Amino acid sequence: MHEFKNILFVSQGLPETGDSLQQAMTLAQRNNASLKGLIVCPKLPANMSQYQDTYQQSLINNLNQQINQIGQSSDLTQTSPLTVDISSGDKPIVDVIQYVEQHNRDLLIKNAEPLGEGSEGFKALDMKLLRKCPCPVWLNRTTTIPHQHKCVAVAIDPIITCDEEEQLALRLLTLARNIADSCNSRLHIISCWEYKLESYLRHNPWIQVDDQQLNADIAALRDHHRQQLDRLVADSGIAGEMIVHHINGRADDEIPRCATTLAIDILVMGTIARTGIEGLVMGNTAENILQSLSCSLVALKPTGFVSPIR
Repeated sequence: MHEFKNILFVSQGLPETGDSLQQAMTLAQRNNASLKGLIVCPKLPANMSQYQDTYQQSLINNLNQQINQIGQSSDLTQTSPLTVDISSGDKPIVDVIQYVEQHNRDLLIKNAEPLGEGSEGFKALDMKLLRKCPCPVWLNRTTTIPHQHKCVAVAIDPIITCDEEEQLALRLLTLARNIADSCNSRLHIISCWEYKLESYLRHNPWIQVDDQQLNADIAALRDHHRQQLDRLVADSGIAGEMIVHHINGRADDEIPRCATTLAIDILVMGTIARTGIEGLVMGNTAENILQSLSCSLVALKPTGFVSPIR
C-alpha cells in the first residue's frame, strides 16, 4: 500500500482495539509510514476535572501497553510508543475528521463499532466517517484469523462515465492487490451486472418482445461489462492470484452475499462522492451494501473529495 505514508489509528481508549492496532502497526512497518494515534473519549464532568490529566494519561498508558504486547507476540520490529493525541468531547467524528485534515493523514484505521450478535452493517458513528472523512477509512472487525490468512476481495463497477471513476477503480484494484499480498495472496474481484429491463420485458403480453432478441441484448450487455472489467484489471497492472466473480444480479444484493459465501475477511470498495464541493453523495446501492456486510471494510472516495466538516 505504497500510497499510504501517514496513517492514523483511532481508538476510543478501550482494550478491544488490539487486532486493529496490530493492523495499523503492520501497515506502517510495511510501508515505512508515519503512524499516529488519536484517542477520542468522553470528557470528565466538571466535578471530576481534577482527574482529567490522570484520566487521559491512563488511556495513553493502556494503548502503549497494547503496543508492547503486540510486539512480544508478533514479528513486528517497530514497537516503540506511538505519538498519541487525545480529544475528549461530545463530537468524536468532528474531532477525528478535523485531526485527519490538520495532520494530513492519508489512511484512518479504527475498530468497527461492535454490533449485536447476528447483526450486520455499521453503526451511525462509522457511517458518518464513511460519508464525511476525506481520507480512506479502514473499519476493522476483530477476528481470531491471523492477518496472513485473511481473505480479501474488491468490489468493482467497470462501467466508467468519467476520469475520476476510472482512477478510483484503478486505485481500488491496486490497494486490494497490496492488501491481499499481505494476507493469503489471493484476491477476489467481485463485479455485478444487470439487464434492468429484463423483468419488465420478459413474457410481457403487452409488448411481446422476441425472446431471442432479448437474450441477445442481455448477452451483449454481459459481454461488454466483462470486457470493461478485464480492461480495468489489465490497466491496473496488478498480478498474482486473482479470482473474478462476474455475477448477474443487483450489486447491493450480490456483493454482501458473495462476501459471505466466500468468507471474505476484508472487502475493498469505493463510495460515490461529489468531488471539489462540500459533501458526499452515497447512493442507495452503496448504503445497502454497507448495511449488509459482516466483514472488515476498506472504503475509498474519489480523489478531490471535500469533507463538509472543517
